Amino acid sequence: MPLIAALRPTAARAVASRNISFRRLQSSYAAHNPYLKDFVYKDAVRVKDGALTLPKDEHSMIDRFIRVNQAGETAAVSIYQGQMAILGNRGDIELKKLLEHMREQEVVHLEIMDKHIVDFRVRPTILQPVAAVGGYILGATSALLGVKSAMTCTEAVETRIGMHYNDQLRDLHELKYPQLDGLKQSIAKCRDEELEHLDSAVDHGSQMAPLHKLQFELIKGGCGVAIWLCERI
Repeated sequence: MPLIAALRPTAARAVASRNISFRRLQSSYAAHNPYLKDFVYKDAVRVKDGALTLPKDEHSMIDRFIRVNQAGETAAVSIYQGQMAILGNRGDIELKKLLEHMREQEVVHLEIMDKHIVDFRVRPTILQPVAAVGGYILGATSALLGVKSAMTCTEAVETRIGMHYNDQLRDLHELKYPQLDGLKQSIAKCRDEELEHLDSAVDHGSQMAPLHKLQFELIKGGCGVAIWLCERI
């Protein structure tokens, strides 16, 4: 018992130090992201514009959704940037326009999720830089394997993200708060445009890529792991 009593102050200091470091990390991230200039980490329940109070489990669910969506859209923008870096200067004007169009839509999606991060006072994932770098590497690597492999990458990513957004919309449908209507509409818009990208990838020969099934399942599975991590970390 004396040993436990002696350790308690040390444990308390360790927890306090971790919390302070975590807040500094979040503040640093916010300082370098223009969309998050108003972001403040709070231990208390987060409320959108002070107008909506939710049970803890519902707040936790919304936090996870917005956190992972921001990371996912960050990765998506980077994927298309990586693909454009390899394929954008090959003289295929139609392909270049397609990649630019999909990237521009992903940029809008990211802006939407950045705004929701602020509106709902959600803690961004600390894996955000990993999402950006990993997305670029995935996009560039798939493009180096050829146009059809790049399209397979898009097909796999958008398949998994479409499923992910559908799952979120089903869960949000159970919450009848009008203050969440904007969030639901945003996710539905992103979902619909991601599925358009999926259709475009198939139209441009994604399923004719070498080892299509293997590429597809590896990328889709990797997306699933990334979603699980970014929701929680």
